[in-house]
Amino acid sequence: MSSMTPGTTPASRDPWADPAGPDDGRSRSAAAPRQVPGFVQADWSSRGQMRQELARAQDDRRTGFEPVSGALSRRVGDRPALSLVARAARSAGNLFRHDPTAERLQSAARGVQAPVTTGRRIAVVSLRGGAGKTTVAALLGRTYASLRPEPVAALDLDPGVGALALRLSDPSTAGVPVPSVDQLAAGLVGLPQVNQQGVTSLMGQAPDELHLTGPRTAGGPLGRARLTSTLATVSRFFPVTVVDCPTGLDHPDTAQVLTQAHAAVFAVPATATGVDEAAGYLRHWLQDPFLSAIPVAAVVTASDRASALDPLAQAAALTRVGVMAGALRYDRHLAGGVGIRLPLIRPENRRATAELASGILAEANRQRGGAGAAEAAGRRREGRAQ
Repeated sequence: MSSMTPGTTPASRDPWADPAGPDDGRSRSAAAPRQVPGFVQADWSSRGQMRQELARAQDDRRTGFEPVSGALSRRVGDRPALSLVARAARSAGNLFRHDPTAERLQSAARGVQAPVTTGRRIAVVSLRGGAGKTTVAALLGRTYASLRPEPVAALDLDPGVGALALRLSDPSTAGVPVPSVDQLAAGLVGLPQVNQQGVTSLMGQAPDELHLTGPRTAGGPLGRARLTSTLATVSRFFPVTVVDCPTGLDHPDTAQVLTQAHAAVFAVPATATGVDEAAGYLRHWLQDPFLSAIPVAAVVTASDRASALDPLAQAAALTRVGVMAGALRYDRHLAGGVGIRLPLIRPENRRATAELASGILAEANRQRGGAGAAEAAGRRREGRAQ
């Protein structure tokens, strides 16, 4: 026997079934408007009005509907890699030993600031996802921009909504939309006059005159013609362009970028499988008629504090393959996944990044044939395949 009193609504009834709003047993005229923090006036007597109010407040920090990336950037974006205790211990230890970090950073800075005759394009690639490719690309872009007097470009070609723009943003601009490389390519076609001001107006901007593209949502390859034209135009106005390529060297956009690149950086995860696969592929790289024309450096990245592999030891092992190699140790600041600020990363990682940026730029400048040598080798390979 039901214990429901007359005039009440069954619990199973959908409270929004009535277009006028939820039935709480009170008359519409007697119900007081409901107050919600952050709203000027929230009257939920109408389902449509409720949805409009929620949509309007979706990105309002006061109501808690801020995007996750923005909230995380504000919380951990200024968190240094080393704790206060660790920094104090290092400072005390430096009183009794010589720390060569400052001298090595100065030496690497001179290499990063080396003049270039034409725009150099540096491709950052990986065999698998999770290798730290975007982190390496962001570190390189940030390093070149902070040390060179000219503007620097960083392009995100990842078709799966890449995070390069997030890694290059600061906490105050996290979550701000940045034009994608697809929008950049389309905008370049419509420019009445192709100049630096016009090109930069189609890109986002980070501190230190670093111009970038945001996440892609198109999903498919950019295409050979558009990608070649975009890279050529961007290189006219930026001495260094860092390209975060799609995962996998068999992706059409990655293969096309390599035909235009002056050097490449190979991101390797600090795992047994990752290092073994990278060693095998790098041996192939040095023997392939097409890839061997492109200077390459490997970077072993550790994203787990408890990793069983030492990235420094694995980088040393990769040098025996015959390539330049470096390592990025576990870094609490980098592991946050948000905007990178160079002064906050581990001193060892800052030094390793600066030396990598200096070394790979020197290799790119040393490549006399430029990217044309790799492109010619690629055309020869395509001819043999046909």
